[in-house]
Amino acid sequence: MIISLILMIAVSIVAVMFSLENVTMIHITFFGYPVDGSSGLLMLIALGVGILIGVILMLPSLIGNSWALMRHKRKLAEFEQNTPKRSAKKKQAPSVFD
Repeated sequence: MIISLILMIAVSIVAVMFSLENVTMIHITFFGYPVDGSSGLLMLIALGVGILIGVILMLPSLIGNSWALMRHKRKLAEFEQNTPKRSAKKKQAPSVFD
């Protein structure tokens, strides 16, 4: 968890530095709509859209895994309720000298 947070911060810093260094104005056409902007800003927007698409594509597997985990926890709770409890007394190991 901490490693992914550090990695995200590092990528964000590098992306912002990249966008600040590339201030050349460019003209692009996106699905028939003309867009003017700095190359760094447009690349930063493309990075953000790519990350958003990646998160959206990961959501089904994350939801499926959480549902499977919830089912396993429910089955484990049912199993623990149906099994008899063992006594808390410890059995002593047989002595070698007896």
